[in-house]
Amino acid sequence: MIKKISTSLLVCFVSLFSFAATGKGMNIKITVKGLENSKMILANYYGDKQYVKDTILFDKKGTIVLKADTMLPGGVYLAVFPALGNHYFEFIISEHEFTLETDTNNLTDHLKVTNSVENTLFYDDMKFLGKMKEVSDSNSRIYKAASAKDYKGDPKDKDRARDQLMQVDKDVKAKREGVITQHPDLFYAKLLNAMRDVPVPDPPKDANGKIIDSAFQWRFYKAHYWDNVDLLDERLLRCPVFHNKLKVFWTQTIVQTPDSLIAGGEELLGKTNKKNEVYRYILTYIFNEAANSKIMCFDEVYVHFGEKYFCDPKLVDWLDSTKRFKICDRVQRLKPVLCDKLAQRLILPTDSTENQWKSLYDLKAKYTILAFWDPDCGHCKKEIPLLADAYHSLKKKGIDVDAFAPAIMEIENYKDWVEFIKKNNLDWNNVCDSKKHSNFRYEWDIQSTPQIYILDSNKRIKARRIGADQVEDYILHLENPAYKGKLIKVNDDDKQEGVDPGK
Repeated sequence: MIKKISTSLLVCFVSLFSFAATGKGMNIKITVKGLENSKMILANYYGDKQYVKDTILFDKKGTIVLKADTMLPGGVYLAVFPALGNHYFEFIISEHEFTLETDTNNLTDHLKVTNSVENTLFYDDMKFLGKMKEVSDSNSRIYKAASAKDYKGDPKDKDRARDQLMQVDKDVKAKREGVITQHPDLFYAKLLNAMRDVPVPDPPKDANGKIIDSAFQWRFYKAHYWDNVDLLDERLLRCPVFHNKLKVFWTQTIVQTPDSLIAGGEELLGKTNKKNEVYRYILTYIFNEAANSKIMCFDEVYVHFGEKYFCDPKLVDWLDSTKRFKICDRVQRLKPVLCDKLAQRLILPTDSTENQWKSLYDLKAKYTILAFWDPDCGHCKKEIPLLADAYHSLKKKGIDVDAFAPAIMEIENYKDWVEFIKKNNLDWNNVCDSKKHSNFRYEWDIQSTPQIYILDSNKRIKARRIGADQVEDYILHLENPAYKGKLIKVNDDDKQEGVDPGK
């Protein structure tokens, strides 16, 4: 088997021995016949990425020795060969001393392992899977052909091929079960165990055979999702399996609502050790997923985990104070403007004379559109007229709606603001703070303009960071939940502060 890796994936060059862990030393010998005096890139998996550890030179015999007083962190590593067009083979670092030998004719099939139970099991499994794949591919072709209406062969070919495919699946599972049972403490056994699906029992039924709990299987699967994963073994981070499992759990297994994500994330973190790298990886993944979410109101998840964990130095002792300050600043700015929060007081003058002021809470409509905009903003010049159209359309439909539109501008733009209001028939509550008496830009987390909110009759935030073209549909949906409009997405210009997952 020939594998090739892209150099674009080999990032973050780091000295080979700078990530060494405490304990017994390391003495790993790698020989590749045909690569004498050439280079090898040593890389490792971390989550869903690959990182370079070092570039090392083979000697004149085609041998490299990785020797140090301390071990590299355990996991799956890659020996990458630029001279072969970045072809590579994988191996496991978990034992302190072993030897790998191969040649350039076939890096993996010709690989010989000495003094490593982990890598012997790894490559025995790979060779077995290769044979099983040949059987599977052959029977898949027969099954497909025998399934055709015009098939002229033996009618039993389809059943035989299906039986063979089922037997291949059983044989693979049985072999891997054997490895897991016989070597429970080995890294490769834990990796195979983590790949196993959780067996889900049938749902309970009444005396007539009717299912009495339609959500039983989902709840069981979610509750037992991590049963086969050792959440204390940091080596699992250095293989693609753990990240993929975490991604499926977070994006597909948990109900995609802020409350469910918060509860699911807390439950998972509760299974980890807060001094363990697995805890750091899970917390960082959850936090970054929340930071990058484009679903409205999901920043509640970001605020929860940011405030509880990333603003507490004891719980994120790996994070520098500058990054922690930036995260906590974002959290504090977002917290008052989350969905379902009561809107903050907002009182602004109606013009530059400041003789008349208007309060957001003076508006008594069933729905209030709150739109922060800038008359000098090109995007606002496109969006605000669309918002006005939506506002007038809702009015014509008999919806009890009002609008409060604070302008963010300098006094020099005052005339432009007045002209724009007249030109676009913005016959709603126009207010401004051209002399900057108010701190509403910070209090309402105005990172970009326009920034549009929808409030209910109690001035509770029902929607935020949405486009002008979504406002009418969303209010109609609030009026009638059966009404389906555009998918609500947040303003892509607003960014949350994420965290480097490490390597």
